[in-house]
Amino acid sequence: MEAFSSSTSKPARPLAGLRLVITGLDLQQSEHRGIATYSKAMLSALANAGAELWLLTEFQPKLRGRSLRDSPKAARKVVFAARVLEALNQGYESKPLPLAAAPLTRRSPLARKVLKAWRLLLDLPGLLLLKRQYNLANVQHIDLFDLIDNPYLRVDRLSYLQNLTGILCARNLFANSFRVAAGQRQPAIALRMDGFDGLISTCPLHIEVEGTKPCLQTIHDLIPLEYSQTTDHAGAFSRRLESCLQATRLFVSSVTQEKFQATFGSEPCAAEAVLIQPPSLQLEQRHHACLIQQQHLLLPQRNQKSSKNLTPFRYILFNSSVEARKNLLFVIEAYRQTGLAQQGIQLCVTGQLKQDAYSQAVARQADPSIVLTGYLNESTKAQLFLNALVVVSPSLVEGFGIPVLDAACLGVATVASPSNSHLEIQALQDFEKLIWICDTVNPLDWALAMHQLATSEQARIQDNGQERRRRLERYAERAHQIQAAFQQTLCEQVLSAVQSAQTQTKKGS
Repeated sequence: MEAFSSSTSKPARPLAGLRLVITGLDLQQSEHRGIATYSKAMLSALANAGAELWLLTEFQPKLRGRSLRDSPKAARKVVFAARVLEALNQGYESKPLPLAAAPLTRRSPLARKVLKAWRLLLDLPGLLLLKRQYNLANVQHIDLFDLIDNPYLRVDRLSYLQNLTGILCARNLFANSFRVAAGQRQPAIALRMDGFDGLISTCPLHIEVEGTKPCLQTIHDLIPLEYSQTTDHAGAFSRRLESCLQATRLFVSSVTQEKFQATFGSEPCAAEAVLIQPPSLQLEQRHHACLIQQQHLLLPQRNQKSSKNLTPFRYILFNSSVEARKNLLFVIEAYRQTGLAQQGIQLCVTGQLKQDAYSQAVARQADPSIVLTGYLNESTKAQLFLNALVVVSPSLVEGFGIPVLDAACLGVATVASPSNSHLEIQALQDFEKLIWICDTVNPLDWALAMHQLATSEQARIQDNGQERRRRLERYAERAHQIQAAFQQTLCEQVLSAVQSAQTQTKKGS
């Protein structure tokens, strides 16, 4: 195996010969957010290092109808693959939390007990049929190399498929992991890895790999334990994190590693590492000439109040999901106090509004100066960053903060909250010159910072095309550097875990 060559020179593809399974929970969501971005970066890095990759999903559609059941087996395989790929393309609205685990806040004690009992009753079929063990060698799968001229291989949202050999379809695997984690001291879902060399989760799951095969789990944050306004069940999330104690741990930031160690009494060890993920913007070299000449940014029109397009370098960008901890209402209040709207500088807000009170409060703020775009594809998001005057990230708590990293790699001036993850990003490379850390207690402080940066950036940018060229060249260099470090650290952890597992196997034989 190339990965374990005794030669002193490092192989260009250190993971060649390894068959790895990567969980795809967040790639199944309708809205690809931070963890999905991390998942795509991981798939790219592992594929570049030579590993054979299989994406683990829980999509396993049933082919209903007599005509389908009576079709030739080869035809059924094609239809099955299409259904799974369409499910990945569309996604679903939220994580498969068990009904009994959903938050029951803002209700009387009696109402909470009644509602919890009702949810348990509704979830009873899932609990009774709960599968606690999966052998990944036996689940239905899709070999992507068998697909001839498949339309889904040309969909932007599914571009990560180019890094995969195939897709594993383990029905309800993630849902069962959440159900078990929500129970009282229930053992983790067991996975047999026959035919595979290891498993990497892109977010913490209540799972364990049987035997000596390595398991690497990614930990992004401890937010559901620290902040009550989340949809994650705190107890279930805690047990998912606890399962990571038995695995090699990958942290997205040093502060997440520190919090995990303090909370779960874990000591620093070789079986864990901090992975600074690469920036997420799709700004390929072949598109640079077109991007440099761009004059207008066309956006979907959410409602009659929204502007249909944006003028380059005449807007402040907020790019994140719309939820309380992202602190969007705070930055809107600060923007109102800057006076920038009167100068024609808009506030552009990306992210899908939800059916909750916070999103409704945000929607009421929409006017010609505040553009609510809704969820955008990766190409449009990249163009928004490239042409932003200033980027803002007022989040109350973050595991990492990918919008701040994206902006800093481009060289866009940014105002960010003083979360430790933002401070970590500020300390990288030359980012201290670009990222202003501003407390989120008083919106007037942010108003002053936003106004000062917007004014100075307008004075600095004399030629839009030259500014885009500068940003694109800078981004290419910074992204390459961070990607190389990310891939190296990831490969080191994978190889270390595999070698440790091989040593255990030899001792046991």
